[in-house]
Amino acid sequence: MGATIDIQPGSAGGDYFQYDSDNSVNWQIKEYKIYPYETLVVTVRGQHSLPADVDRARLERHLSPEEFHRVFGMSMAAFDRLAEWKKQELKKQVRLF
Repeated sequence: MGATIDIQPGSAGGDYFQYDSDNSVNWQIKEYKIYPYETLVVTVRGQHSLPADVDRARLERHLSPEEFHRVFGMSMAAFDRLAEWKKQELKKQVRLF
């Protein structure tokens, strides 16, 4: 007779995966609706309301690749390779923060 193996969720042998939508490794999977830079730029807090479906933490992801390059002077792939502090500084400079 064969032995049965009872695998509990969270045990080393189980096939359980948890998707963390806030994990910076996974966030590129999400599709973002494209908006013009002028719609996304933050002028004075509270005076400019963003569209409801905009990810406030990643405003730059709502730019088209062409406009992203025009605004940041680099591709999205080059931007993604930067250190997090550098990305934040660039976003502040172009008022997408």
